[in-house]
Amino acid sequence: MHRNASTVHTSSVRVPRHRDLGGAAYRQTAVPLGNAPVIDLVSLQYDRSSTRSGTLPRGMVRVLLTFALAAGCVWYFQAQKQVTVVDRGQVRGFKTFAPTVGSALSRLGVVVGPRDRVIPGSATRLVPNQRIEVLRPKKVVVVINGERRVEEVTGRTVDEILKELSVVSRGALIAPSPSTRIGVNDEIVVAQSVKTTVVHDGHVRPVFTNVLTAGGLLRQLGVVLGPHDRVEPSIVAYPSEGSTIKVIRVSQAVEKLHSKIGFTTVTEKSDKLELGVRKIKTKGVDGIKASTYRITYEDGKVRSRVFVGSEVVRQPVGEITLVGTHRPTVKNPTRSQSGKATWYTQPGLMAAHRTLPFGTLVRVTNLANGRQVTVTIRDRGPFVEGRIIDLSDAAFTQLSPQSRGVLNVKIEW
Repeated sequence: MHRNASTVHTSSVRVPRHRDLGGAAYRQTAVPLGNAPVIDLVSLQYDRSSTRSGTLPRGMVRVLLTFALAAGCVWYFQAQKQVTVVDRGQVRGFKTFAPTVGSALSRLGVVVGPRDRVIPGSATRLVPNQRIEVLRPKKVVVVINGERRVEEVTGRTVDEILKELSVVSRGALIAPSPSTRIGVNDEIVVAQSVKTTVVHDGHVRPVFTNVLTAGGLLRQLGVVLGPHDRVEPSIVAYPSEGSTIKVIRVSQAVEKLHSKIGFTTVTEKSDKLELGVRKIKTKGVDGIKASTYRITYEDGKVRSRVFVGSEVVRQPVGEITLVGTHRPTVKNPTRSQSGKATWYTQPGLMAAHRTLPFGTLVRVTNLANGRQVTVTIRDRGPFVEGRIIDLSDAAFTQLSPQSRGVLNVKIEW
């Protein structure tokens, strides 16, 4: 080891004694070694009798040399420090004489980019057993009062990341907890205290809250939701400053509406009834149909009506009407009368005469075309001069269209 200009030589070669120095007798030989003299320490001999005042004994020199060597070793081991570096999840340990954190990373070959962060700082003086953490930028998801965004940060925990982003977290509800370590693409939710309005059951309640969702706020307020109730804008919506959360009470009911099923009408001919006479044989009865609807009410008002199905509660009964076909006849009439005939609305083949008994069969002949019809007198009239008989509309149409109004006829009975 080259400590100074002289070279220590440990040879045991003896040379003639030259002179005394401080009681230590030594011999020096002029052995040239470059330009430096060679000192033979092995041949140093301690002579008590020749010790002079102010000179160091040879034992003391050895002690000093030993202390110097020990001090050098201590300095060497103290100057060399154990360092642990954590970078991208990898942990590496090494020893270095570097004075600062930055120089230690440089000697290890760790490149620190402009957006990277080193803990402790690069200018920090290195100490034994130093732990150095290199934080690389990573993308995390931050949701603040419902607003979702992706940020690039170097913080390790929730608290560090929020401070890095200058997010006000005092009084806010934070998930996960501030001390939680956050990895790439992890999500941090921050609900700051905001003023919102809750509308429910006819009440309007302004509140300050930092809960994460509208559902959580409603639970805080003791608002119980039914199985069909709805929350606007959503039960998982984040309450924001000035927002309104509305609870819509939803209920459902099943209703049955009854409607009529019309009966059918059937006619049957009957020779037991006069032509033109109609008689109900079986009276028709309407049926009943029950239709089922599921009705949804929101805050007491009908929101929707959905048809579920229907069933016939009562079957309809068809109506049967008998229509007469019997035409009465006059046998061997003995009396007759001529004049004008008119018509009026009456059932069957009947007529009105001023004097003939009720039930009298009268044959009426249209003198213009010769058509005939037999009628039964069941009414009195006509009371107009020149008219001898009023025919039912059914009887009149057997002789002529009703539009004629008045006919010249001959009646026989």
